[in-house]
Amino acid sequence: MNLSVRGRWFFRLGLILVFFSANADAQTSTATATAPISTAHRGDPDIQQKRLAFIKNAVALGFIIGIEDSSPVTRVRVGQKFISFSSEEKEDILNVIWAYYKTEDPQKNIVLVIDQKSGKKIGEYSPATGGLKMK
Repeated sequence: MNLSVRGRWFFRLGLILVFFSANADAQTSTATATAPISTAHRGDPDIQQKRLAFIKNAVALGFIIGIEDSSPVTRVRVGQKFISFSSEEKEDILNVIWAYYKTEDPQKNIVLVIDQKSGKKIGEYSPATGGLKMK
């Protein structure tokens, strides 16, 4: 399943708004790939609301099927739309989800990517361990 031109435009606009408003850097340099990212600017309720709105839009558009947050790790269930994205687009989406849940609970350091069909882990995301790793 590919997104329409309008769907991709909406998705990219949403990412730009979230990243600019949070003053986040979507590209991780090799110098900071293993170092924890500062969360000092992430406690702002306005930024959290923008992240939450982005997550809700990603679910509404079918990029994300659901998010389970009942354990020490956040699990993101994804379908074919998410799987068809480029690595950069996947990482951008997961960065917003990670930032939101990391702010809610500083002990959460990783987002697991779960395939909706099989129920199996197909990837993980954490800026502290180098970003996105897909199987």
